[in-house]
Amino acid sequence: QDEKGERRVAENEYTPPKVWTWDQESGGRFANINRPIAGPTHDKELQVGKHPIQLYSLATPNGVKVTIMLEELLAAGHSGAEYDAWLINIQDGHQFGSGYVDLNPNSKIPVMADHSTDPVTRVFESGSILVYLANKFGAFIPE
Repeated sequence: QDEKGERRVAENEYTPPKVWTWDQESGGRFANINRPIAGPTHDKELQVGKHPIQLYSLATPNGVKVTIMLEELLAAGHSGAEYDAWLINIQDGHQFGSGYVDLNPNSKIPVMADHSTDPVTRVFESGSILVYLANKFGAFIPE
């Protein structure tokens, strides 16, 4: 601090700008899958299949966790765990469509919509989806 009590910044210390701007040119080939702004970039409703659970994801580690859980629930005899899986291609920006953002404002995969509830229950983040499903079906979490 200086004599006025204001903080001094060392020459090599980063000082964030007062107004941040997004440099779309940086970030390499994956820059388009994450962005520092919220909201949809285009109108696109999500498909809804015939089963109560709708899973919107991609075969990434986080997406696969939920699929495995749903398959394990079905194998354990929980018929209510039937689901429709829909591909969300993050390289093409599908996670920024209006229907997807309505379910998950973070625009990350996976997201699940449970149509067996009224209103529809939307759950995002793979860990949250796993806990939701375990609680819903009373499975895979010891008492």
